[in-house]
Amino acid sequence: MNVNQKSTILKSAAILAFFTLLSRLVGLYRDHLLAGKFNIGETLDTYYVAFRIPDLVFNLLILGTLSVAFIPVFTDYFIKDKKEANSITNTILSVTFFGMSALCLILYIFVPEITRLTAPGFSGKQFEETVMLTKIFLLSPIIFTLSSVFGSVLNALRRFVLVSLAPIIYNFGIIFGVVYLYPRFGIKGLAYGVILGALLHLCIQMFGALASGFKLKPNFDFKHPGVRKIARLFLPRILGVDNSQISLLVASIIGTTLMSGTVSGFNLANNIQAVAVGMFGISFATAAFPDLSEHFSRENYQSFGETLSKTVVNILFFLIPISVLLILLRAQIVRVVFGSGNFDWQATKLTANMLGIFAVSVFAQGLAPLFSRAFYARHNTVTPVLVGLLSLGLNALFSVYLSRTLGPYGIIWGFTISSLFNAFLLYLLLSTKVETLDSFYIFKSAAKIILASAMLASVTYISLQVFASHFGNNTVITIFSQGFLAGIAGLAIYFAAAVALDIKEAKSALAVVRRRFLR
Repeated sequence: MNVNQKSTILKSAAILAFFTLLSRLVGLYRDHLLAGKFNIGETLDTYYVAFRIPDLVFNLLILGTLSVAFIPVFTDYFIKDKKEANSITNTILSVTFFGMSALCLILYIFVPEITRLTAPGFSGKQFEETVMLTKIFLLSPIIFTLSSVFGSVLNALRRFVLVSLAPIIYNFGIIFGVVYLYPRFGIKGLAYGVILGALLHLCIQMFGALASGFKLKPNFDFKHPGVRKIARLFLPRILGVDNSQISLLVASIIGTTLMSGTVSGFNLANNIQAVAVGMFGISFATAAFPDLSEHFSRENYQSFGETLSKTVVNILFFLIPISVLLILLRAQIVRVVFGSGNFDWQATKLTANMLGIFAVSVFAQGLAPLFSRAFYARHNTVTPVLVGLLSLGLNALFSVYLSRTLGPYGIIWGFTISSLFNAFLLYLLLSTKVETLDSFYIFKSAAKIILASAMLASVTYISLQVFASHFGNNTVITIFSQGFLAGIAGLAIYFAAAVALDIKEAKSALAVVRRRFLR
């Protein structure tokens, strides 16, 4: 991989990371409003449980499936014949829209029966409200299906900005629902806000694709070899549910039978740790995917291995120290993000402890999307599917077993164990397929990163004790100050140690910061 290619991936990842951070911050503000208004309890549990089936359907069939099957084939055709690539896209757009609409209509009819399976601990008014919200939320997979196809086109063309803006305006729609629609329509107003956000999500990506030269024309050319190839890659992937999505479904099912607030606490903690995973895991994986697909299409296997190795180290460089900070500063983070309104100290302790367990697997969650995309770029969807199924079973097994003794925390440990297993096995299998994967470089860099992170942990912990005794824990400002200053001290030592240990990613990151700052 030459210098220009490295720079392109780093620049693309930086753009994605920036907008992902912005999106996650808006998402955390959304959660802040929800937690402050409802606390963790019945209403928020109902809200999150109602998302599970619509979200699972979309993530299973579209987000984690269609996009990774579509982009390599689209890229291959776009290089050779843009008109053919456009025709393929229109066929996929038409088929997925009508298919998802039919599926959601069927699910709509059986929502009460499905809810009894996904929320066995709900009854009475809470059960009825969950059914009502689920029915409204079933509009969102249809809307997001269209949006995802347009977004896949933009990703393949490396038009990352519009794709990154879409989740931000989606969250603004939900915030509008919390602030303005809930007071007028009650809990239905929350659902209306979600649908409004989904429509905005679609509009920005559709107009972006049209502006990039895509011509919208309904098409059903099933015989096209490109369409058939996408179908062959798509069908096996249906079984490969993302571990994160299964964890949410498992948490909802088990959580409804545990103490009130388990489901909402799980979701709030998950949304915090997802900031790091999204910024540095998903961003790097998304940025590298088109390059990996192109390298494989051009049979440039050396560049494929170099791109993959470099991206793995970049993800580890950012996520390992972030994992440490999340563990050490979990209480400060949760209190600052959610600590207002009705969100009390008991809710803070539950959510913070959940966040600390989540943090153990943050680096693994960040690596798994990259490893999966490396298989997809090689037109291999079967291997990630099998690994996903094994992780699925492991997650369910440990979550059920550990929740009996650890209560709400058992669900998080089940997720954490399965995430570590998922990433490790994907890497192990990938290393046998990609001969140019530089494992020595990856493990050597990882060892240096772990050493620098250990220094970060020591400095952060000591600083936290000093600042905590100085500032106290009386207000959000004092809690923020102690956590922020301790984190800054730890990160300063981390980057200093990384430079001293000659970790190339540290120098690259600092160079980007210096260029942006000077500009």
